[in-house]
Amino acid sequence: MRAMAIDEWLPHYQVSASHSILVHASEEKAYAALEHANFSNLPIVRGLMRLRGYRLGRGGTPESAAEEFGRGSFLRLAAVAPREVVLGIAGRFWRPDGGIVRGFTPQQFADFHREGYARGVWNFSLTPVHEGTLLTTETDVQTFGRSATLKFRAYWLLVSLFSG
Repeated sequence: MRAMAIDEWLPHYQVSASHSILVHASEEKAYAALEHANFSNLPIVRGLMRLRGYRLGRGGTPESAAEEFGRGSFLRLAAVAPREVVLGIAGRFWRPDGGIVRGFTPQQFADFHREGYARGVWNFSLTPVHEGTLLTTETDVQTFGRSATLKFRAYWLLVSLFSG
């Protein structure tokens, strides 16, 4: 089992979810596609994120994923070509607007431990397999304080049904 960058950013968490899909392309091609993916152009993603008050960038423009996440709610924490990209976000996810904290540097994200909030990391990892590349996403969430833990767990009961 190889070490993952996501584990360096959030080694302790209360909730974790993971999903995988087989991509019929080499690891290098899959990583290049991931680097240039514009999540803002996906209507379902854009609609769900806007509903929650999250920003994904401008959408409709030919920007890279790195540029998109640099302006939005998610912070790009690490990129280990051609195998992993790690994003971070902090807030009160259970609130209707998501209570997102913006303007972090990666170091500020690592140091964030505010009572009543949570922080999450989300990665895309690529593993070469005989048929192509296994693309896996993992989401880990750490909460701060009993109230945040209880609220997040109630929120996650609903959200986890749709997260995959």
